[in-house]
Amino acid sequence: MVIFDRQTSASGRVSGVWPLCAAFGGASLAAFQMLAQADALFAVPFAALVLYLAWTDLDRFELPDHANLALFALGLGWIAASSPDVSESLVQALIRALSAAAFFLAVRTLYRSIRKVEGLGLGDVKLAAAGAVWLSWMQMPTALLIGAVAGVLIATAHALYTWRAPTLRVAIPLGAFLAPAIWLVWFAGLAGLL
Repeated sequence: MVIFDRQTSASGRVSGVWPLCAAFGGASLAAFQMLAQADALFAVPFAALVLYLAWTDLDRFELPDHANLALFALGLGWIAASSPDVSESLVQALIRALSAAAFFLAVRTLYRSIRKVEGLGLGDVKLAAAGAVWLSWMQMPTALLIGAVAGVLIATAHALYTWRAPTLRVAIPLGAFLAPAIWLVWFAGLAGLL
């Protein structure tokens, strides 16, 4: 069972491009209003990538490798452009990425061994690694918490709306909530809000 009934357009795809455009416009405006120009120049394509990842995960329960790779590469570019000690910062980013991927892979393996079903896709593992490049060690759990809580809240709202109790078979596209949470935590950290 999926957490919500998708509204589809005539083409059969999930509709609602306007909220996506509004989110991108709002993120872009906030970036140029609240961040240094150099950071804002990275914030805009970063926002576009996380919204694309979220949209794709909602639409197909898939996080494309090319988008995760682009997010990873853009993060490394941001570090190279903004860090005073580029080599040390890049090494730390790669360690964070490997740690996040290892954690998500361990959760995926443990869940599959206990429940005998896939509970976390490899795309989520790759997203965690790509997102960890952008975040500090302290920010990583915050982004995961925000993404997970948002997913649970949406599943709960769906259950209340449809009058169907959630079960252990409810599918929640984690990447759809984790990707924007990564951007929000990164943005809030640079803007001094977190």
